[in-house]
Amino acid sequence: MTLSEIPPDDGVAPLGAAGKVLISDADRARMADVIGDAFAEGRLTHEEYEDRLSSTMAARTAADLVPVLDGLPPATVAAALAPLTGMALALPDASTSPDRPGGWHPPAGMNPSSSTVVAIFGGATRKGEWVMPAQLTAFALFGGVELDLTRATFAQDEVELLAIAVMGGVEITVPDGLTVQVDGVGIFGGFDQRAEGPGLPGAPLLRVKGAAVFGGVEVKRKPRRKAIGGKDRPRLPEA
Repeated sequence: MTLSEIPPDDGVAPLGAAGKVLISDADRARMADVIGDAFAEGRLTHEEYEDRLSSTMAARTAADLVPVLDGLPPATVAAALAPLTGMALALPDASTSPDRPGGWHPPAGMNPSSSTVVAIFGGATRKGEWVMPAQLTAFALFGGVELDLTRATFAQDEVELLAIAVMGGVEITVPDGLTVQVDGVGIFGGFDQRAEGPGLPGAPLLRVKGAAVFGGVEVKRKPRRKAIGGKDRPRLPEA
């Protein structure tokens, strides 16, 4: 079903008065990222991407962006439009979707990844398509750990990440739409809590705990950017 075919009662189209909200250059840039990710994932052809990018840059209101999102996953549409309209847009019912809303949970038979990531006098990275277990410990001692959850799925609706950095650093990248709680302490170091906040309806809850001792733990948000299968997302045209 496309956006144009969704009946008004579904809350996505039309947007009503919220559709008249004027958008900013920052909104256009964010929407360009969304359709760029869709192209990188193989959802759009190159021609479709260029057409939608042109429409994005010419858009004046939130309603103008609805055709740009046509055919994309409901969770993507909700995340893209909610900041512009202040609306919590409807997602698929968890009881009727085997993978839960937004594809947050792994398909049947896909097991969680290991529960520890350790970097001692070196580096450790976990990114790409992986399953976040119920509990994960990230430990960095004179080294660095990088965890990228933007393409991860979640074993449970609530998961916990214990991040400990001693004379090192732990960098955690979470996707837009995920609910995040951060409760860490910095001891002669820093524990960044700026990514804390609610996510989309039905999204898992990630609890980040731990400590940074003469080191740092950073939690940041980022939309899904990495292409599946190694296909790079196109660059935006120069201004």
